Amino acid sequence: MVRKLKFTPTADAQLTALEGSPSQAALLGQVRKALGFLEIDPAHPGLHTHEFTSLTGAHGEKLFEAYVQNNTPGAYRIFWHYGPDEIKSRKRTPVITIIAITRHP
Repeated sequence: MVRKLKFTPTADAQLTALEGSPSQAALLGQVRKALGFLEIDPAHPGLHTHEFTSLTGAHGEKLFEAYVQNNTPGAYRIFWHYGPDEIKSRKRTPVITIIAITRHP
């Protein structure tokens, strides 16, 4: 099932900053690849997705962490949660909300 990705203003700004930095081209490619996997299958083995229990979403949603990089100093991660889904004309579109694209805390 393909999901729609929505970005918070913070995540959108982080992605835009990567897109505007030629020195970050390789990282941007890795981020885009991870976002593609997330869109298709949040449980994709390459993402190493797991619940991020230190925080919750603004409305109490469970937050998840997906790997962009692994075994790299300052490895990048994508923080996200499910929903809210879009409902138009009785058709539900599942949504994943991207909270942040940042270095591992």
